[in-house]
Amino acid sequence: MVNILRQREITVIELGPEYSNLSESNLGKTSQQLIEVAKHADPALVVIDLSHTKYFGSYFIQFLIRTWKLIKKRDGTLVLAGLQPECLDVLKRTKIDALWERFDNRDLAIDHLRTLIK
Repeated sequence: MVNILRQREITVIELGPEYSNLSESNLGKTSQQLIEVAKHADPALVVIDLSHTKYFGSYFIQFLIRTWKLIKKRDGTLVLAGLQPECLDVLKRTKIDALWERFDNRDLAIDHLRTLIK
């Protein structure tokens, strides 16, 4: 299950245990809904909680970049929480690991984004 949460003015996209593998077949239809959530988040501060995700490939990376650009266009910030070592390796191999701040857990990510609220 994907949970969309509002915690202390921050939008959190939590991908549940069934999203341990974020392939196109697993995330496909859900990705457009998540993009819409990110597009309309107000303020444009979004955490993607990947605590349950063990693998993702090019489809999820495209989704992540697209979502990030939409949020950035609105002067917002997208951060990642709970990124597993295997997933971080994928971001490093594709040389995009520096695009997003990463936090060990959702609470740390939320605390950071709250400092950006004006």
